[in-house]
Order: sequence, then C-alpha cells, then structure tokens
Amino acid sequence: MNRPPGQPVREVQRVSYVKAFTTVLIRSPLLWGGALAFCFFTLIHGGVITHAGTIRYLAGHWVEYVETVMFTVGLSALGLKLLDVYSQRSRVAEQLLTEIPQGGQEPSESVGLQQSLPAPTEDGGYLVRRLREALDLVVRTGSAEGLEDHLKYLSDLDAARASQSYGLVRFVIWAIPIMGFLGTVIGITEAIANLSPTQLENITGVVAGLGVAFDTTATALALSMVLMLTQFLIDRSEQSLLGSVDEAAWKSLAGRFQSLDSGDGTAVAVARLSEAVARSSSQLLEAQEHSWRALEQAAAGSLSKAVTASGDELRSALSDSLGSTLAQWSESLAQAHAHVNSQREDRWARAADALTAAMEGFQLHQQALADQTELLERVVDATRDVTDLERSLESNLAALTATGRFDETLATLAAAVQLLAGRAADTSVESRRIDLQAAPRSRRAA
Repeated sequence: MNRPPGQPVREVQRVSYVKAFTTVLIRSPLLWGGALAFCFFTLIHGGVITHAGTIRYLAGHWVEYVETVMFTVGLSALGLKLLDVYSQRSRVAEQLLTEIPQGGQEPSESVGLQQSLPAPTEDGGYLVRRLREALDLVVRTGSAEGLEDHLKYLSDLDAARASQSYGLVRFVIWAIPIMGFLGTVIGITEAIANLSPTQLENITGVVAGLGVAFDTTATALALSMVLMLTQFLIDRSEQSLLGSVDEAAWKSLAGRFQSLDSGDGTAVAVARLSEAVARSSSQLLEAQEHSWRALEQAAAGSLSKAVTASGDELRSALSDSLGSTLAQWSESLAQAHAHVNSQREDRWARAADALTAAMEGFQLHQQALADQTELLERVVDATRDVTDLERSLESNLAALTATGRFDETLATLAAAVQLLAGRAADTSVESRRIDLQAAPRSRRAA
C-alpha cells in the first residue's frame, strides 16, 4: 500500500484497518437485515401498518418475529449479491488489457500486464481476479505453457466460490422452516396445556395455540419459498456473469504469449540457445558496467585529489593575503584611535580651563554682589536715621510753634541739614569707591 510521504506506518495501517472494517460492515447482510426488520416492526408498532393479516402472520408471536428477522437478513444478502452481479456485469465489457500484438508477447511482459490491472482491494470482481491469477502463473513459471488449462481451473474455482457465497442464504432458507416447526410445536403444546377435561366448552386457549402453530408454519413456508425463488433468479444471473467472464478472460489471454511447444523440439533448442546468448550478453554487459564504474571511481578520485590540492593552495593564498590586509587595517585603526584620543584629551583640557575661568568670574560676581548688599544695608540704615530725624524735627517744629521759638528751630534745622548733607557726601564718595574697585574685578573675570 502506497503511503504519502511523512505519514507514519502505524497511521497508514490504522487507516487501512478502519477502511476494511467499514467496507465489511457496509456489505454485511446482518446489518442491513437487522435495520430492515427494525424499520418494519417500528412501522407496525407505530400504527403505520395496520393490515390485520400482515400483523397476524409477521408479528403475532415471538417465533414470527424471529422468522421475519431471518427473512430480512437473507433478503439483504440476496440484494447485496444482486447489486454486486450487476456492477460486475457492467465492467465485463471493459478492455482491461491491451490488444494482442502481432506474433504475441514475451512471457516476461506479463509482469507489466499484471501491474496494469486494478488492485484487488479496488475491484474484487471475477474478471480482474481471473486475469491477475492467470498472469501470476506466467510470472511464476516464466512460460505460457498450460495457461489454457489454468484458465479452466480458475473458471471452476470461481463457480465454486459463487456457490459458496450463498451459504448464509441457504442457512436462512433451512432455518426458517425449522423455526416454523418450532412454532408448531409450541402452539400445539399451548393448546394441549389449555385443554381441560372439566371445561370442554371453553376451547379459546386451544384454538389460540393451534392458531400459533399453523400461523408460524405458514409464515415459515411462505418466506422460505420467496427466498428460494429469489436465490434461483440471482444464481442464474451470476452464472451468466461467470460465462461472460470466461469468454472475456479467454479472449484476453488465449494466444497472447509466445509458446515454445512444437513436435520436433527445434523451437525449444532455439529458445534455449537464445536464452544462453542473452545470459552471456547480460554477463558481458555487467562486466563492462563494472569496468566503467571502476574507471569512473578512479577518475572521481583523481579529480577529488586535484580539487583538494587546488583548494589547499587557494586557502593558503587567501589566508596570507587576508593576514597582511588585516595587519595593515589593525595598524591604521590603532593610529586613528591614538589621534582621536589625543584630540579628545586636548578638548577636555580646554574645556577644563574654560570652566575654571568661569568659576573664578562667578566668584568675583558673587563678591561684588555681597559688597553691594552691604552698601544697600548701610543706605537703608541711613534712610531709617533720616526718617527718625524727620519725625523728631516735626515734633520739635510742633513744639516750637507752640512755644514761639521759631528762630532757634530754624537754626537747629539748618544745622541738621548741613549734617545730613555731610553724611550724604560721605556716602556717595564711599559708593563711588566701591564701584571703582568692583569694575576692574569684573573686567578681570571676563
């Protein structure tokens, strides 16, 4: 069995087992017969089938239930057989093998012919199996001698197989009357059991028992006759199919292969001579093939050595050139790295000097701001003193106005103004001196 690439063998076997089981289950007469009987009894108990005779003779007693189930199983087996016969009859006319060429074919070509036929799992018909088994004889023996006799043997074998395929139907046809007789015995037994010497007028139980006995027997005989008639018709159709298969197989294989059978044995001698020549030719071809293989291996070895030597030389040359190139690149990179490091150090030095100068200028500005802050504190103190003086003057003016000593007050005020003018002059001179001292420092910081 061919399996797709990458599919595990166990999975393929599992799929084949499931497929075979499904095929057997689908072709099982027990399955189809049981399903058919179940549907029939469902229709009866569901009220769909209400015919009194049908219910009496097919579903009146448990023996009749068994007879009906056995009948549906046998009928299903015959139905499946009929479908198989008609499907094979439609394929008998197909040309499974190529036409017989002029002069016949060699027996060795039977392998290709056998492979061109459908696989047994794909088509289990009589014709395909007949052709495969006949070609298998030619493949195994290497000769077509006795092929006609083998075809007759295969025809008889297929006839026997066809007869054996009706084994289940024959058993059902035999078992249904037996069940009818069993129902008869059961019915008579019930009738005898219900017969009472003291109640001879009440014979209802006796009649019921006898009814079961006769009904089961009648049902069994009728169903058996239907199955026997159906089997006869299908068997005739299958025998006709086997005749068509015999004719098709005979036309496909009779005279196809060349035969060595003759009265004087000349053809046999020629055939043996040709076989000997063929064997010697094949041996000569094998020896020539071995010599060519040896020459090919020697040429491949020398070519491999030459390629290996040239590869070593090329590898050494490349390694030398790459080594020198890498050394030059390493030296260039080292020089560039040193130059970059020197430039980076110079830049960092200049940046450090600029930062130092900036820090010194910042300190000078900070000192100037401290001096100006001190000066502003002094001015604020002087302003506070002037304010206090103005208040005292206002109070004094008020007092003088009240006392009438205005002249003295003016003289005192003039003296106070002179005093304030003197202090203001001293303050301006001192602030100018501070500004003159701070300006050179700011220029030095810049």
